[in-house]
Amino acid sequence: MVAIVGAGELGGAVARALALNNRSGRIGAIRLIDDESSIAAGKALDLRQSGPIAQFDTHIDGTADLEATAGASAIVLADPAGSPGHEWEGDAALPLVRRLVKLGLLHTSIVICAGARQRDLMQRGFDELGLPRRRVIGSAPEALASAVRALVAIEARVSASQVLLSVMGAPPHRTLIPWEDGSIAGHSAGTFLSAAQFQRLERRLPALWPPGPMVLGTAAARLCEAVVTESPRFFSAFVSLDRDNGTKAPVCAWPVTVGPHGIEKIAAPTLSTRDRLVIDGALDGEDKRQS
Repeated sequence: MVAIVGAGELGGAVARALALNNRSGRIGAIRLIDDESSIAAGKALDLRQSGPIAQFDTHIDGTADLEATAGASAIVLADPAGSPGHEWEGDAALPLVRRLVKLGLLHTSIVICAGARQRDLMQRGFDELGLPRRRVIGSAPEALASAVRALVAIEARVSASQVLLSVMGAPPHRTLIPWEDGSIAGHSAGTFLSAAQFQRLERRLPALWPPGPMVLGTAAARLCEAVVTESPRFFSAFVSLDRDNGTKAPVCAWPVTVGPHGIEKIAAPTLSTRDRLVIDGALDGEDKRQS
């Protein structure tokens, strides 16, 4: 079961993406949880009724009871109903995370932060609440990576499904695409793109952030599916990792695989000297921001 906390636009997008891609039935149920229980129940009903057309029969329900997250493989923090554009973030969201901790759910469930503005919430959760760093993951960088893949496909004149790349750093202004590890149709990205095209793509990166709710919802759903199915695929995700010197790095985007225990593998992309400066700047900038 996947529990989605927040039945707003983003929460609804996560539920829809999960339902549409659950034809294998690996996710037994989807539960929308929101203080506005009638909205959560209404969205759940709408999705259930679309099942015969979309050819899925996943059980979907809505409730106001946060304890209904018990037993979930993944808990998605999305956005409250009735507050368009407002994700669970900041001071308003920290009590919610505290409740999840008190319920003991972080020992049994993986928390997926679906919003583009939840990186600070993750950091505060690690610093103030002692959340387990491998069990709390932000999916928004995967949404950004999807947008970049679409632009790369246009530049290279190929299908977006043929583009593989990751996003790293701290969007929007300290974002890194490790081009040397990316590929287009099985070949290095440099085979298809010129230096001018790479520069043009990188100049467009800040404008791609934040991604919209549909792509954010789809990215969160993909990570939920990976938690359940133990997919070996790498995702770009907000995580807090250990530095080489043993200290804890601030939350940044990094390529990882996820499974039922959270972060499973951490990629070590090929980084040029310039790339390392961008990543170091992202980490140092976050350290200064939080001090």
